[in-house]
Amino acid sequence: MTSRNAEYLLIETIRQVGVSNYSLIARLTGLSAETVRYKVNKQLGKMGLGILVNIDYAQLGFSMGMLVVKPNPNAGKSWLDRASYLMLQSKGMGVEKYICLYAIPYRFKKKYYDSITDLQKLGLIESFEFQEISWIRYPPMRSEFFDLDTAKWNVDWKRVDLTTSEMGPTSHLVNQDAKVDYIDAKILKFMQEDPTISPAKIAQKLGANARTVRYHYAEHVQKGKLILGNNVRWIKGITPGKAPEIMQIAVVFRNLESEELNAVRKLCNKIPFTLIEASFETRGYFAFLDIPLEYFHETMSYIDRNTSTYGSKKEITILDPTKTQFLNLSDELYDKERGWRLMPVQMTPTIVDEKD
Repeated sequence: MTSRNAEYLLIETIRQVGVSNYSLIARLTGLSAETVRYKVNKQLGKMGLGILVNIDYAQLGFSMGMLVVKPNPNAGKSWLDRASYLMLQSKGMGVEKYICLYAIPYRFKKKYYDSITDLQKLGLIESFEFQEISWIRYPPMRSEFFDLDTAKWNVDWKRVDLTTSEMGPTSHLVNQDAKVDYIDAKILKFMQEDPTISPAKIAQKLGANARTVRYHYAEHVQKGKLILGNNVRWIKGITPGKAPEIMQIAVVFRNLESEELNAVRKLCNKIPFTLIEASFETRGYFAFLDIPLEYFHETMSYIDRNTSTYGSKKEITILDPTKTQFLNLSDELYDKERGWRLMPVQMTPTIVDEKD
């Protein structure tokens, strides 16, 4: 097996089984465990690639949605300081507009909406829009369009057009109460921070019994399917202290007919730079794209060319990549005794929890 083929196989294997068990990856790829360790910890990073752990929030008993906020520029305080349970936070380039995704325990849906309304009453927000998500998907890296030798994208749009199957693990949101405990939440948070971390290392960080953590990982996280998938993604575009090498856009469609929704879903799913996509309960659709600078105009032209008839149903917002944040599970809001909590927007804060 050539080195290049081994790296493509490694990327696909990580997508299938994760990256915390080097011995398992070694058996599946034919590489040695030490080679796997080196490639994961050193080589992928040099190529500008990183590993993301995608939590299945539906299995956690969470609802998800898109929150679009126009803040009050004269408020003197940021609404973000009082917002919780955000998983994606992004701001429009040159405009006072935030496009966020949130994941909230199902039983807090009404209270969460009320908390954003309270921010408006306090004058921190001028207006906002909620869209509840029915499903969310994380398309895999299209490694056939990424040259591992040069660590650069090499996209053939004619080949993109020929893509017929949709890809990526999908989570269908259902209305159910949260069913994780304190240790489960901590395991998920640590795995998001470091996908290579082992249960033994998590136990050490928590000061917990290693056998207990291994049990929670095997019986709750794995068997409970709390992790939707592992994704190798291109992350070279943002380097601290340097100008961004990427453009980011949020593509939102509203009030679509069924065939229109199917068409835009298939379109955005096959674009190599789509990182997240979701469908709304109100026949809408959302996609977040991380686009290398050299492919920005081609990608925008490709989207426009294939959605020219959608008119006012389509909205594309260019985002400021220096303001985008992907946020981990809010484990700090989980109480050992009372479960998930929600902090109401009040001058004298009180705690709402799952047992109220």
